[in-house]
Amino acid sequence: MIKTVIICRCEEVLLRDIITSIENGAETLKAIKMETRAGMGICQGRTCRVLLEQAIAPYTDITIQETNNIMYKNPVRPISLANLSRSGKDSSQ
Repeated sequence: MIKTVIICRCEEVLLRDIITSIENGAETLKAIKMETRAGMGICQGRTCRVLLEQAIAPYTDITIQETNNIMYKNPVRPISLANLSRSGKDSSQ
């Protein structure tokens, strides 16, 4: 039951996904992120970063101090695809 805990809401990553990634050989936080997409959603890890760090600690040798070196890119502002598609068009037409 605990393995169904959601770690990353944006990308719908469960604890079991993190554990599976580690069991499949992911040895760094970056590798876990690349395989599961945890921390790569719209919030860019602002919501799940601490949960992710706590989730991997019992299964890896990665310390929370080491995870502090991981860069999280904060978006300036979320933008819809509709606005993005209109960005290059002349609005007078």
